[in-house]
Amino acid sequence: MTTLEDPPEKTLSVTNFKAHCTEELRLLEKTGQRIAITRRGKTIAYVEPAGSPKKSVGELIGSLEGTVKFADDYDEDTPAIPFEDWEMHEESSKD
Repeated sequence: MTTLEDPPEKTLSVTNFKAHCTEELRLLEKTGQRIAITRRGKTIAYVEPAGSPKKSVGELIGSLEGTVKFADDYDEDTPAIPFEDWEMHEESSKD
């Protein structure tokens, strides 16, 4: 299964892709090979066949681990909104 982390099978400059777009898309349709499009040597886009396999749920779970940072004054025991202001709390107390 191809994922976004896998290197593309082919790399083309924007100018080259533009000049041979139809031919490259036909080849992509036949081979399924993903193409990296570059400008001044930097990848700016990928072209891949429609319906390409996407990441599975298993691959996504935990993929953001370590990317969330808490504020220095974060306290997990103190809610951001006081309990008294929770609409859910107010509705349940009316019953």
